[in-house]
Amino acid sequence: MNNSMWKRALTWLAQCEEYFLGRGRENAQRAVHEAIQMQSPHEVAKFETSDLYCLGRYELPLSEIVLAVKKQRWSRAATALGIVLARKAEVKLGMTGNATAQDWIVVPIPTPFLRRVMRGIDHSDLIASALACELRIPLRRALWQRFGRTQKTLNRSGRLRRLQRFAVRRWRGKGLVGKNILLVDDIRTTGVTLAQASQVLLQAGATRVASAVVCMVEK
Repeated sequence: MNNSMWKRALTWLAQCEEYFLGRGRENAQRAVHEAIQMQSPHEVAKFETSDLYCLGRYELPLSEIVLAVKKQRWSRAATALGIVLARKAEVKLGMTGNATAQDWIVVPIPTPFLRRVMRGIDHSDLIASALACELRIPLRRALWQRFGRTQKTLNRSGRLRRLQRFAVRRWRGKGLVGKNILLVDDIRTTGVTLAQASQVLLQAGATRVASAVVCMVEK
């Protein structure tokens, strides 16, 4: 393909993105970085613990990007979010050496099969895949989730009552024993989802479970 054909192809892709996302020629990576820069470091830090970190609060414009990934299948933004999460993981979890990184595996919070089909995307999986690739550590789709009402349709008490949502896939259980696991999701609301998934992984033999999310909802 010659240069003129490449230019025409890139122009066509930009026009498709403009039509599909209503964002002009906005670059996903730039949009993600600008959204994160608008977050207050102090506000972000108050959410975080030694085993939980995020990129920001669930507020504009970061919340808009997260919804665009999920609802409009903006996969490029999901990849950009995963890369930024990976860089933060290196600092927060001390993944600076190859020996340390080899002790970890990445596990995404799974989207129920029917919901994944209806949306046409598994947003957490895309974010986790980009994170794992950036850190050069294994990605294991070790969990599955029972289908039920979405988190946003439940109040806090309803989320707390929705127990036993997660289970370990039969052929993945042995690979979790003795491992440190980085659990990845897009949004943390009450923390019940991450807590339940972490418990299942620890019961399967994981040594430690840390959580990485794009954003958190103000309690």
